[in-house]
Amino acid sequence: MKAERGQAMAEFALMIPIMTLLIFGLVFAGFYAFRATAADWGVFIMGVTEGVYNDPATHLVRDTILWPDIRDSVTSSQNLPRTVRSSIAIEKNTPWAFGITLIEAQKGRSFFRLWRFYPGPPPAGGFE
Repeated sequence: MKAERGQAMAEFALMIPIMTLLIFGLVFAGFYAFRATAADWGVFIMGVTEGVYNDPATHLVRDTILWPDIRDSVTSSQNLPRTVRSSIAIEKNTPWAFGITLIEAQKGRSFFRLWRFYPGPPPAGGFE
């Protein structure tokens, strides 16, 4: 019984750094997943609003994106009739603690054909 005295304290001292790293890793992974979802949402909703309204409502959509860097990186354009291209590209390096550099790269692109938002048949000659 006396030989095992203090064993729990030694096990706790060995496990606390591992548990701390695990918890921080889970938090950072969740944060990255949340930002990736926000970037995907921005690409999708920007493309949809560019084509739904007669006057593009992209200025209204930008207010629904939480982070300013993601908000400013989403672009959309209506090059051809009834089509919208929406995209995002973020490549950013952020210095962090202990000389660690956090790298984030988000890229996405969508192409929408807006045939269902307009009344009547498609124009002669098709979409292209």
